[in-house]
Amino acid sequence: MPPTPLPPLPPRLRGIDPHLPAGRWAGWLGEDPTAVGPRSGRHRRWSYVAAGGEQASVGAAVVDLGVVAVCFAWVLIGARTITFDRRLPLGRGAWVAPTPDGGAGAHGRGWQVALAADGGIELDVPTAGGRLRASVHTLRDVTPAVVVTSTPDGGWNATQKAAGSDAEGWVRLGDGPRSALGPTASGWRDWTSGRQDRTTTWRWAAGGGRSADGRRVGLNASTGMNAATGEDVVWWDGVPMGLDLAHLRPVDELALEGAWELGGEGFSLHVDPAGSRAEDLRIGPLTSRYVQPIGRFEGTLPDAHGEVVPVWLAGVTEDHLAVW
Repeated sequence: MPPTPLPPLPPRLRGIDPHLPAGRWAGWLGEDPTAVGPRSGRHRRWSYVAAGGEQASVGAAVVDLGVVAVCFAWVLIGARTITFDRRLPLGRGAWVAPTPDGGAGAHGRGWQVALAADGGIELDVPTAGGRLRASVHTLRDVTPAVVVTSTPDGGWNATQKAAGSDAEGWVRLGDGPRSALGPTASGWRDWTSGRQDRTTTWRWAAGGGRSADGRRVGLNASTGMNAATGEDVVWWDGVPMGLDLAHLRPVDELALEGAWELGGEGFSLHVDPAGSRAEDLRIGPLTSRYVQPIGRFEGTLPDAHGEVVPVWLAGVTEDHLAVW
């Protein structure tokens, strides 16, 4: 079956009650969902932005958990993965805008991270491999997908995803040369706000690239966090369409940092990681334990006509347990 075009986002999020009627739309979320959503439970908000191509990939995130904020960044150059992580008590020095169009950022003594609403990235951070600097800009953006849904134990989640944006940029490690992302670099991003369940597990995959016939392709897929409406979306030349995903998993459940696979009826992607990042964060009652393989997706995806088309994408997968 061909992917389903997403309906346009309503002018306002109407009728949000404790059951959060589910919806999945195409458009830009201009309203703070915390102003109209149920108020029970702890609020969390984050922004994750990444881009990659044939030569390098880079990503960064700012996560506001209320009692603490987390900022991280990573770069993949060849088979080498370099990471940066900071915890910011009470969120000092970090911010995530209440709507996706406001961007996000964090800074501390001697470092800064800025994430633009359109997928731009500016990094200047210290790492074990030397100072990491990066600059990414979007050349052609895509129409985002917005999902508002309940969560399995009665919380709610609102998210705006976008993938398959044309991008250009570079990364530089220490005194080394600048490494361009590559001539067909593509970006993906995730802005999320909600009062998710106290214990939440999810698997996620996102990336951007090209089809064999030269079209722009983006992907976002997830399992676990949401109850009523999924986040499975494919973008063809910037247009988001609902995808019928059947599975998203590591090839070996005992090797989360290894190869992954995802797919549905008639299509499949194999994820071959060139690197990964992982963390087991425990701060008082908070736990965030995850593995994030980073690499190349290859296989097939269905286009708007239902044709199964060979594609490749730079991207990331994730297995995450959060107790927050």
